[in-house]
Amino acid sequence: VPFLAAWCLRNEGVSSVLLGSSNPEQLIENLGAIQVLPKMTSHIVNEIDNILGNKPYSKKDYRS
Repeated sequence: VPFLAAWCLRNEGVSSVLLGSSNPEQLIENLGAIQVLPKMTSHIVNEIDNILGNKPYSKKDYRS
């Protein structure tokens, strides 16, 4: 689960990830994403994106 949350945070346009926890153990496991995040290199993120095959297209729009 921590890798999934870290992968979500590495995606452009994502500023936060909402995690659900039913008990303290799940919360601690989910917070492990903070330790995993620095290990999520762009190479790893690209590999995950290729495996999933559903990377969203990011069309930047800077309208005011």
